[in-house]
Amino acid sequence: MKNVTALEFKDTGEADDPIASVAKELADLKAALETKAANDNTKLTERLDRIEAKVNRPGNKSSANDNEPQVETKALNGFLRNGPQSLDDIEKKTLNLGTTTAGGYVVAPEYSTRVIEGLTQFSPLRSLASAMSIGTTETYIPILTSGTDGGWVTETGTRPSAEPAFEQANIKTFEYAATLPVSVQLLEDSAVDLASLLQRWITKKFAKAEASAFVVGDGNGKPTGLLHTPGDYTQITADQDGSDLLEKLIDLFYALPGEYANVGAWMMKRSTMGVIRKLADASTTRRSIWSDSIAKGTPATLLGCPIFEAPDMDGLVGAGSPAADTFPVIFGDYASAYQIVDRVGIAVMRDDFTGADNGIVKLRARRRVGGKPVLPEAAVVLKATA
Repeated sequence: MKNVTALEFKDTGEADDPIASVAKELADLKAALETKAANDNTKLTERLDRIEAKVNRPGNKSSANDNEPQVETKALNGFLRNGPQSLDDIEKKTLNLGTTTAGGYVVAPEYSTRVIEGLTQFSPLRSLASAMSIGTTETYIPILTSGTDGGWVTETGTRPSAEPAFEQANIKTFEYAATLPVSVQLLEDSAVDLASLLQRWITKKFAKAEASAFVVGDGNGKPTGLLHTPGDYTQITADQDGSDLLEKLIDLFYALPGEYANVGAWMMKRSTMGVIRKLADASTTRRSIWSDSIAKGTPATLLGCPIFEAPDMDGLVGAGSPAADTFPVIFGDYASAYQIVDRVGIAVMRDDFTGADNGIVKLRARRRVGGKPVLPEAAVVLKATA
């Protein structure tokens, strides 16, 4: 048995030598570590390359000092703190308010709550004429056309008798109305008080409409204007080119009875005022007939009487033959010459129902008023003809 065991050990001993086995294992481990290290270095290198490529993309370049803000951040911060004057040329190019992604998103527009309204011009006759309120659709005003004249008598002589003569002026009222449809959402979301703004606008438009009717209305569904029938007044004729205008204005002034002239006023277009003013300045003998007001808001005077602008009146056509005669100037006591009657003031009603299916609110406004010349002798007009 011993011989057999020795033989077997002799035949396999070289392969099972412990020293050789350990040496082989060490060699295999060394080769495996070298292979693994090589593979890990390759992966690490590839990862670093990818990071470097990502960092080197346009717009991702870092400054030498990572704590230093980039030019875009610095420009935006300076703009928000100190305004555009704080930016240098490079920063201005970088911060572009016109480009949303370069800073435009951070700048919001500002909307004003002030609404700019256009000028509304109207004739001043309401402030000069007589006005009264009535409780029905029309009124009759008695007018004394002739008074009673007495006479000188002796102690026991017969006293003369005379009866006054009367007429009456019938003044009807007329309605002026308007409807403004406005969406409910617009009224809810408007940055201004839209309802109040529209009411003010309606009031101004109504005032303009009635003022125009008071001057030139034809009486057909509207008041009868002061100058609707200029033939009812005493007339002074002047040339359209204005060559004799100053002289005719003086004639016009003295054509009105003194009782009316003492409280009289002039009305004309602004362009006619300019013509008279230039003629007065150019004249050496009649320069004093025009006088500017010292106090702001007080009208200028012509021959000592105030001048009021009436944009609805005629103007001077100029040289040549006009299509028709014009009446560019009127002078008189308008409280005696013209009567205004008010039935219903401007009333604005909000209608939330008739347009509700379409999301509409209707603002309904109306006004009832009338007017008519009642005493033509209290005014005189200038007739301009070729």
